[in-house]
Amino acid sequence: MAEQLRGKTRCVSCISTLDYVPVWRSVPVERGLGLHRNAQAEAEGELTGSNSSTLAAKSSPAVAQSYFLPAIPGVRSDVSSSPSTTSTATGPPPKLCLVCSDEASGCHYGVLTCGSCKVFFKRAVEGQHNYLCAGRNDCIIDKIRRKNCPACRYRKCLQAGMNLEARKTKKKIKGIQQSNVTAAREASESPVSKSIVPASLPQLTPTLVSLLEVIEPEVLYSGYDSTLPDSTWRIMSTLNMLGGRQVVAAVKWAKAIPGFRNLHLDDQMTLLQYSWMFLMAFALGWRSYKQSNGNLLCFAPDLIINEQRMNLPCMYDQCKHMLMVANELSRLQVSYEEYLCMKTLLLLSTIPKEGLKSQALFDEIRMTYIKELGKAIVKREGNSSQNWQRFYQLTKLLDSMHDVVENLLSFCFQTFLDKSMSIEFPEMLAEIISNQIPKYSNGNIKKLLFHQK
Repeated sequence: MAEQLRGKTRCVSCISTLDYVPVWRSVPVERGLGLHRNAQAEAEGELTGSNSSTLAAKSSPAVAQSYFLPAIPGVRSDVSSSPSTTSTATGPPPKLCLVCSDEASGCHYGVLTCGSCKVFFKRAVEGQHNYLCAGRNDCIIDKIRRKNCPACRYRKCLQAGMNLEARKTKKKIKGIQQSNVTAAREASESPVSKSIVPASLPQLTPTLVSLLEVIEPEVLYSGYDSTLPDSTWRIMSTLNMLGGRQVVAAVKWAKAIPGFRNLHLDDQMTLLQYSWMFLMAFALGWRSYKQSNGNLLCFAPDLIINEQRMNLPCMYDQCKHMLMVANELSRLQVSYEEYLCMKTLLLLSTIPKEGLKSQALFDEIRMTYIKELGKAIVKREGNSSQNWQRFYQLTKLLDSMHDVVENLLSFCFQTFLDKSMSIEFPEMLAEIISNQIPKYSNGNIKKLLFHQK
């Protein structure tokens, strides 16, 4: 099966062959992220199945929380970043900027960078620029080419951990550090305080959710011609073609998620095949919530399903299920960070009955993002007594997505098998559906639910 993508014909074992290097591996990052300096080199060969990383030693929850970021399962954090012990006549090697690899001038905004990247980051944040990459969000940023793509340069600044508040935080810490020593010693003697992370701990490293923001796919256009009369056949065929392109984007997105590419290659393919409808329906719900408060279905900027279109033959029942997602997101006033964590958990929400080849690592990764959802809730609510209630509500919504997707897949399988309906399917989507039908028919799926029914 072939899929035309950026002028190259790609075979759709696509889920295994898309040459997309995840953004989180593209730059060296400080220890708080648990990423070692040779991450990009490892990523190049990761999909060969021969060098999947594993944890040499797991960090304790207390240590992970102390960095405001859980260790990423499957990514080594034990590799020393200290310079070589071999001495040279010219003295120690110069320290390099973590963004462009030019010679660093100091620690700026919490990260070792050059003066140029320091100024660029400050202007980018304060100017609130909405940079867009003309390529695939994987441009090379070095001393010579750092000005070519501000979008990728800004992304690397974030990945390195640059934070405009870091300078202010550093000054505040110097002023109060001495006076806090006694109080900290007394507090450490309390068994209760040992399990609580101080709210004032400076957050100088990027969180997982900040990386999820960077890799979030752009909204795609459908190419629907609204000047022609609407019909069920035309709308559904357009949605299927749009869906095929969204699946390609979802594959790239998933492979950029921290930890995902450390899973066995077969597991990556399986998770994407099981979750593609979850991801599309949930993203649709989010767009519909943000753009119409859940009253319309915003499939694309040029294809919005209003009440008139919903009343076309075979449309209403399916639209009703998708509107439910948008309405729930609206009712709960889900934040963007909560949404990003929830969407990632939907990627990890269904597995085969017999489990995955790298099941233990999968469980660790899933737990990492469950904790990240908890952090997003705390950030939204503060240290509120309502946090557990909100966690319950959001995870109930995640569980309800299984019923929504079940109905959507049932209709999708029906239209795929019923040739008399003449609904068009792109080749890639057709291959995924052909692979899914026997698995669902045989009941070879295991739903990972948060709550018992």
